[in-house]
Amino acid sequence: MSSEIIPVNTRTAARRAFIRTTAQALSTSIPTGAVTGAALSGADPAVIGWAITAAALSSLAAGTAAFLSIISKGVPEDYQATDVAA
Repeated sequence: MSSEIIPVNTRTAARRAFIRTTAQALSTSIPTGAVTGAALSGADPAVIGWAITAAALSSLAAGTAAFLSIISKGVPEDYQATDVAA
C-alpha cells in the first residue's frame, strides 16, 4: 500500500488538466480582452493592460479549478490510460 495522499497518476492528470484548461482559456480571453479594452478605452494602454491582466487571471482560475476538480474527484474516464495491444 502506498503512503501517498494523492496517487501519481492523479497528480499527473491534474497537472495536464491545469495546463490544458489554462491554455485554452488564454487562447481566447487575451485577444478578446485586449480588443475589448482597446475599444472601450479609446486605446488607453492602462485599460488594455488591465483587460489583459484580468483575462490572464481568469484563465489561471479556470486552470486551478480543473486541477482541483481532478485532485478531489479522481482521474476522469477520458483521462485514463488504456492498454492498446498492437
